[in-house]
Amino acid sequence: MDNPKTSRHVTDHLANERTFLAWIRTSIAVMTLGVAINRFALFLMEMHQVVPQVRDLANRHVEKLGIGLVMLGIVMLAGSTWHYLHVGKTIDDETYRPSVKVMVGTAIAIGLIGGSTLIWLF
Repeated sequence: MDNPKTSRHVTDHLANERTFLAWIRTSIAVMTLGVAINRFALFLMEMHQVVPQVRDLANRHVEKLGIGLVMLGIVMLAGSTWHYLHVGKTIDDETYRPSVKVMVGTAIAIGLIGGSTLIWLF
């Protein structure tokens, strides 16, 4: 009975794949939120029958927010695909090193975006 050749790093690759799938789900959620914000804002404007000039101005800002979220989701998807392929290669080459700068940079960027959103809400 022949045993198929298996990588010594199967669990590492599986963890990399789970992380990639989590990023895919997150990017889909971000894009969906962008679309939902646009649609819900249009619904509220129609329900309140806002003056046309005000509606156009408000709608433009909401449209930009929705487009920005969809673009962010696409960038997240592209970045996570690149990261998945890069990590998979470095696992096979046994040269993988965690990217501390990217993780800290991402955390700082999310913190700044969250803080500026909080300020905008007030």
